[in-house]
Formats: sequence, structure tokens, C-alpha cells
Amino acid sequence: MEEEPENIYWADQIAEKVIKERGKKEHYIIASGITPSGIVHIGNLREEMTCNIVKRALEGKGVKVKHIHSWDNYDRFRKVPVGIPQELSKYIGLPDSKVPDPWNCHKSYAEHFESDFSQSAKLINLIPEYIDETKEYTSCVYKELIKEALIKKEQVITALNTFKTEEIGEHWYPVEVYCEKCGKDSTTVKNYDGNYVLDYECTCGFSGQVDFSKKGLVKLKWRIDWPMRWKFFGVDFEPGGKDHSTPGGSRDTAKIISKEVYSYESPIYQMYDFVIVKGAGGKMSSSKGTGIALPVLLKVYLPEIVRFHYAGNRPKTEFAVSIEDDGVFKTYEDFYFAERVYFGKEKGIDKKKETHLKRVYEMSVVEKPTKKMPVQIPFKYIVILSQFYGNDNKIIDKMIESEHITKTQKNDPRIKQLIACARNWVSEYAPDDYIYEVQTEKKGDVTPDEKGALKILYETLNKEFNEDDLYNIGKTSGLCGNFFKLCYRILLNKERGPRLLELIDIIGKEKVKEIISKYM
Repeated sequence: MEEEPENIYWADQIAEKVIKERGKKEHYIIASGITPSGIVHIGNLREEMTCNIVKRALEGKGVKVKHIHSWDNYDRFRKVPVGIPQELSKYIGLPDSKVPDPWNCHKSYAEHFESDFSQSAKLINLIPEYIDETKEYTSCVYKELIKEALIKKEQVITALNTFKTEEIGEHWYPVEVYCEKCGKDSTTVKNYDGNYVLDYECTCGFSGQVDFSKKGLVKLKWRIDWPMRWKFFGVDFEPGGKDHSTPGGSRDTAKIISKEVYSYESPIYQMYDFVIVKGAGGKMSSSKGTGIALPVLLKVYLPEIVRFHYAGNRPKTEFAVSIEDDGVFKTYEDFYFAERVYFGKEKGIDKKKETHLKRVYEMSVVEKPTKKMPVQIPFKYIVILSQFYGNDNKIIDKMIESEHITKTQKNDPRIKQLIACARNWVSEYAPDDYIYEVQTEKKGDVTPDEKGALKILYETLNKEFNEDDLYNIGKTSGLCGNFFKLCYRILLNKERGPRLLELIDIIGKEKVKEIISKYM
């Protein structure tokens, strides 16, 4: 996690810039958009979360803000992602919203992924005003701005040619037409009448005319569509991915088109970098079927920790998310640390760091910070408990017994959320090193020295003992560190495990004695 220059949190910097450069307004519009061409992954989520956090920063300055999110579902279906039934290839060229849902649970392929995302997004208080671009285009609301792009075709071509190595010719048009007969965009525009009518031909053999003021079959190409919507919705701030932000890329051409064609000052902009799944390698891609979706993240992390990933990293910084490795534990501890700083439970913190972490925490919580600090239980401890106790209430009783929580905290809603996350991680994502099962049957034999060490341990379990006593058993028996390996082997059939003192406490002394006795 990085601190901000001049001790100003990144979203507050953007908020100040928006107000200064866009002037005083009744309300500000911030915008995001995703093409639901496949799984909406946590890399896509960065765009929405950047907007959400900037929205909070703006509202904190006393201004009204609307976050609009466009589902770019009128984009063509380009390819069948990995993991999706390949028979959908016959629909390539249709809008994503016109491709059937192969799982038959939603009205369309696009809606399947939109719904999956929007339902999960509510859990992290990400609730923008969703805009269905299919409905917008097919209801012809963009007709005047489509007309303007066609009339000013030469300016559009000039803008695109500014950065292209291969120039666009005069017979090019800034629109795509979905064929009235086959529904696909395998069309070529042959003529424009200067008003609302286009002549076109389709590879399916059909040729005809379309009046885009009456039939919503015409869509602006995406490099023109982007600035067109800035104008239509009056966008003041919009983030964009690293791949769109390179010099001469789509953002640069959009700025020129916005100014030269639509006479609109492009929004304040923030580039955001990739989100990487630790160990997966490379950026995520919906069309390639790579990456994980928000519901997966919510299986492993509390909603506020999902937000913490995005709030705690500046947009222009790439960061990795742990799912299938023990980095999960560090993420929890990093969040807990920020939470303790916010509630004044950490002393001796550098003032600049303290200010930064408090702001990160404010942006991470789902609603507003509570008056009292929520319970903090090490995620690793809950992972262990969840494998030895099937009942949540027994886990909570054990937490009270071990003094991780008090009796008055037992009903804190975070506790059961943590238990659910731990169970999910163990059952679906945890590496083998963190999967534990008590060995009830004897497995293999032990040496005379090992048997002697186990006898000492057995006797030690009959009285009060601490961690030093366990280390002394290793020294006394001559096994040293191998004593702990012996205990993990006979208790868990593993070379290593949780702290032995903690493991004995969780399994229970009587059960441990029962297992040891099989080797004595």
C-alpha cells in the first residue's frame, strides 16, 4: 500500500481537481463502463471502484454526485471465451444483448454476466445508475449525435489518422449497422444522405436502407461512441484502463473527437493499472475466459476487505490479489492494522501514515465506520478452527475460551462472516499446507527416542504448560526441532502445521493424549 504525495489521498486529489476544473455544478457526473463479453472480473471492477471512491470523496466535499455505469451490451459479440459453450460461435456479429444465455437463466448472454456482477456489487455498496446501451441505441436517443459524427466525418477521420500508422480512407464511416435481416454487423455502409438515412449491404446478401432516427440499428464505432457519451451524459470524471491510456491510444483520439466533433471538454481522467491474481500471471481478460469475478472475491474476503484492495492502492499502481495462497492472511492483517489505526489502537504511527490509513479505512468500509471497532480475529486462526469444529457456535465458544473475543462480542456480525469466508477458502481455494485433518488411526511407527518424547508430552498434558515447556521436550528428548515435526506427523500427517500449543488447544488435550497413546 502506497502513501499519497503531499499527504492527500488520491481520491481527494481527483475530487479537488473535478471541482476546480469543471466549476460549480448542481451535481457532477462520473462514469464507468464495461462490455459484458464474458465474466466481469475483478480487473474490470477497478473502474467501478475508482468511480465509487471518487464519488465518496466528492460527496465528502458537500457536492452532489451521480455515478452512471454503462453496460456496453450493444457491442458486437466478437468471440466465444474459453469455458463458454462453443456453439455460441454462430452468434458472432450479433450484439452481446442478442446472444442467448447458454445457461438459460437470463434473457441474454450479456444479462447473465451483468446480473452476476450487479448483485454482488450491492454487497460492497457499489450501486451506480446502470445504463443499458442496447436500450439507449435501439430507442434512438443518440440519433442527433450519430448524425453529427456522420456530418463531421472528415474531422473524425482526421482525429483517428492523427495517431494511426495506416490511414483511414474517405469511404470509411464512423458507424456500424446491424443488418435488418440477419441481425449481425457484417455490413458495409454504401451511402449517407446527410440526414438520418444510410444505405448498406450485408454479407448475408441483404441490402437496404436504415433511418437511424426511427430504427436503432446503427451504432457508433467505439472510438467515437466513447466521446459521444461524454457529451450526451455530461460526464465530468471517468477513469480508463492502462491499455486505453497509452500515448496515441483511444483516450487521446476520444479527447480530439470530443472537442472537434461534439464541442465538449473531455472529462477529468484517471488511468488505472491492472489487477493481477497472485500466481496466475498476466492480466485478466473476459474474452479469453481468464480472471476471477467479484463473487469469488466475496467468498474469501469480507466486503470491506474487498473494497480495501482498491481503496488502499492508487489507481495507477498495479496490485495483486491473493486467492489460492497464504497471502490471504497478510491481506486480512493489513486491513486489521488500518482499522486499528483508525480507532486509535496503534501507537507510535507516523502522522502522515496515520492520516493516510484512516482515509483508506473510511473508503474501505461498506457504509460508514462504526463507533466501536469491530472484532478482529486472525483469519489463519479461524481457518484452523473451521476444520476442527463443524458448528459455528462451537467455533465462537472456542474463540471466547481462547480470549480472541469476549462474551459480549459473540453476536458481532463480522464473526460469522469470517467463519463463512474461512470455510469457503478451505473448501475451494486453500493450498494443501493449510488443509488439516486429525489423525485418529496410527500411521507408521516411531523410534525409541520419539517414543520417549511422546511419553514426556503425554505427562506434560496432564498439567498446566506453555510454549516453553514444549520446546524443552524437544531439548530433553534430543529431538530438538524434530519433536515438532513428530507431533505434526502423528496429529495431522503433515510435516508442519499451526503453532503446536495452539493446535493442542484446538484439538483438546484429552484427544491429543488419546492419539499419542497409540504410539507409546
